[in-house]
Amino acid sequence: MSLILFVHQDASQKGAKFKKHMEQNFKSPEIEIFQTLNSFKVRLKRVSIYDKEIFVLLADSKDRLKELTSLIDLMEGRRIVLILPDNSDHTTSCAHHFFPRYFTYVNDTYDDLDAVLIKMTKQKKDKQHLNFNGGN
Repeated sequence: MSLILFVHQDASQKGAKFKKHMEQNFKSPEIEIFQTLNSFKVRLKRVSIYDKEIFVLLADSKDRLKELTSLIDLMEGRRIVLILPDNSDHTTSCAHHFFPRYFTYVNDTYDDLDAVLIKMTKQKKDKQHLNFNGGN
């Protein structure tokens, strides 16, 4: 299972804290981190396998969320998890355009995010186990 993170290089302390949290809690060689919109756009253009990748996007500001919105067409059919800058109605409304599996907020402790990502990655393992045993 791959975690593909978008944490913009200008996200400062918020971005550094989030990256550190993810690297400490999800020790996997399959974590990719993209720090510019252009590099993330290139990654989105690559072929993706739905049940093998989770895209976790840190929108550290309303401007960053707006920038990410410009890539929505490239995110279609992908498992998206969003970290939003605030819980305003407008921000929440924008988030729904991504059809995310889950969203939370930057000022959160990320415990809820951890639980969701663990469950999402575990589901893949459970499906592999079921498929393997189902053929007997």
